[in-house]
Amino acid sequence: MRKWLLLLVLGTPLAAAQDYVFGITYDAGGKFDGSFNEGTFNGLSQAITELEDEDGLAIDLLEFEGTPDTAAEGQRNIASQGAELIIAPGFLQYDAVVSVSQEFPDTNFVLIDAAPATEEEAAQYPNTRFIQFREHEGSYLVGYLAGTMTQTGTVGFVGGMDIPLIRAFDLGYQEGVAAACPECTVVSNYVGSTPAAWNDPARARELATTQRAQGADIIYAAAGASGNGVIDFVNQTMCYQPQGELRASPLADQLASMATPAAYTQRCGEGSQPLFFIGVDSNQNPRGDTDEDPATLNFGLTSMLKRVDTAAYNAAFDVVDGAFEGGVQTLGLAEDGVGYALDDYNRALVPQAVVDELEAVREQIVSGEVVVTDFRTQ
Repeated sequence: MRKWLLLLVLGTPLAAAQDYVFGITYDAGGKFDGSFNEGTFNGLSQAITELEDEDGLAIDLLEFEGTPDTAAEGQRNIASQGAELIIAPGFLQYDAVVSVSQEFPDTNFVLIDAAPATEEEAAQYPNTRFIQFREHEGSYLVGYLAGTMTQTGTVGFVGGMDIPLIRAFDLGYQEGVAAACPECTVVSNYVGSTPAAWNDPARARELATTQRAQGADIIYAAAGASGNGVIDFVNQTMCYQPQGELRASPLADQLASMATPAAYTQRCGEGSQPLFFIGVDSNQNPRGDTDEDPATLNFGLTSMLKRVDTAAYNAAFDVVDGAFEGGVQTLGLAEDGVGYALDDYNRALVPQAVVDELEAVREQIVSGEVVVTDFRTQ
């Protein structure tokens, strides 16, 4: 049975037939943060497009972009319009979801990045799916890549809000770097200790600037919208002047045969070496393409993929298929919930031998041969 939503067009109420109503309430950093929120939106949008184009369904998407304090208000507003599914990315929405989900038992909720302490407690919210990720495993992979490819022996990490979740990114990255390069150094800094840290690209840029001055040639940003400051800094600076001898790295051979953007030649003097960022959550590799030519040097070495898009996508199909179940899901390398991005933008930077080595490391983690420390369980 189709439901009818009242839409206000030029002051006149109109009735619009919909098969489903889905909603999303964004976390701090906003919809277009380029990573966490936007990745969730992209996954849900893809599902809606496929369901409409292939199954002929009419689906309305309601969105709310506020603050953690207003998340419950947004969820109630969407649920009261008959939504079958509301997706809430971000642990800051935990209190809102557990409250509103009980008020609207016929609406399915998905909370990303937080869960009750026990399965028994989670069972109190049968219409809520709590999704968590083993971010430390994905961060280990990109850390291993950074440790393999760094020429200076120093790499950076810029975290957003200083909380256990981001410490887990950081520690996994550090362990991956150390596994590939025991003598390497990781410089870690955090944007702040409040939710404002997710949306302060100026501060993240300052931290990246300092890390470059300390010798970091690769900087991993796990900072929500603040990470845009790191990406912009790398794209605009492009390079560094080596201070001392560079370490042997597969990157040197890759760079030897790679054309560079015209701006690189203009900004970077003789003897300079390129600077790289590592993106997070979504595939941010394309953002390192400064001249709209993937064949030239790209400043995005890779991105740590946290498949919030897949989590949102699957939830939409589960609702339509009548297969939605609550409970806690934890997704890591074994479930393809995390990983790293390899595409046309960075394939020329990462030789096949390194790709093969990363796959071997991935298998070691999946099998349990290598155990990556989760900061949250220490």
